[in-house]
Amino acid sequence: MDGQKIIAEELVKGIAPNVDAEDLVNNKRKVFLFGSPSYTNIGDQAIAYAEEKFIRNHFPYYEYIEIMDYATDEGIEFVKKIIKENDIVCFTGGGNLGSLYLDIEEDRRKVISAFKDYKTISFPQSVHFEDTEEGRLEKKKSQDAYHQNPNLTLVARESQTFDRLKGTFDSNVIYTPDMVLSLMIKPRNIQRGGVLFVLREDKEKVTDEGFVSELMRWAGKTTSVERTDTVLRDIDTIDYKDREKYFLKMLDRIGSSKLVITDRLHAMIFSIITKTPCLVFGNSYGKAKHSYRDWLEELNFIEYTDEQDIDELERMIDRLLKAEPNDIDLRNDFKPLEDFFKDDQV
Repeated sequence: MDGQKIIAEELVKGIAPNVDAEDLVNNKRKVFLFGSPSYTNIGDQAIAYAEEKFIRNHFPYYEYIEIMDYATDEGIEFVKKIIKENDIVCFTGGGNLGSLYLDIEEDRRKVISAFKDYKTISFPQSVHFEDTEEGRLEKKKSQDAYHQNPNLTLVARESQTFDRLKGTFDSNVIYTPDMVLSLMIKPRNIQRGGVLFVLREDKEKVTDEGFVSELMRWAGKTTSVERTDTVLRDIDTIDYKDREKYFLKMLDRIGSSKLVITDRLHAMIFSIITKTPCLVFGNSYGKAKHSYRDWLEELNFIEYTDEQDIDELERMIDRLLKAEPNDIDLRNDFKPLEDFFKDDQV
């Protein structure tokens, strides 16, 4: 045990910063989350934040241990030394299962195949393998890795991904909303003003910049206009200890706006949390569109559209601004995930 504790202390320093060394070698059952993000996408940071809250709130009898994304190989080797029969291995959720973000997908393959004898889950995902020779090759690599693990469960966060997972992998597949929608956060009472454009600047971007400029000019005729992204550019990394601070700061920025216009799934979700009217456009493979249609259409202050006629958009925005924000209750939709983690022996 002393030798394990020494190794555990080293692990805590740079690999699993959310726990103490004693937590790694105690007798509690453990949930190991791999892929915990250090990069500055606040959507993915919010997912990890929500995953931790979900496990700690629903299943306090587990020790919850995050392995940082920059330490996957070292984390695998250490977890192999301490994992026990009834522990659970997880990989963080998001929109990175597929061929678009290969560094993350390669880590997921490593983790899933390394722990083939243990209960394993990939948290709610959107999935996209490009319909190219490279995309098909990467799909085959993921199939080969995933199929080594007969104990694997994959979670789809919208119906398009559910169908893709069922058609691609011989694994158990369940269906829940995005993890950030599991958070119960009371919005702060902040003075609102202006229109905030939250627009992606990555390979998933499909919204034409000419159209964006036209829409910003229209909005700027009557109010202040700002543009940002959920990926922070002024810092390089976000440590585990700073995750909540940056997430809540982003919520405040969304919540202080009169209207949000976005092509980011999590800007839409942050708008839901803060009761901020939001007009949503799509990305390259439809994760915001399908998440909206599967779970969120009943909300009267959020609307997804592919419309680019300014007059029609003005009418939509007017409806959103006049709506008294309503609520939806998605708690029961996370039951398949609760059932996965439930310890029948407790």
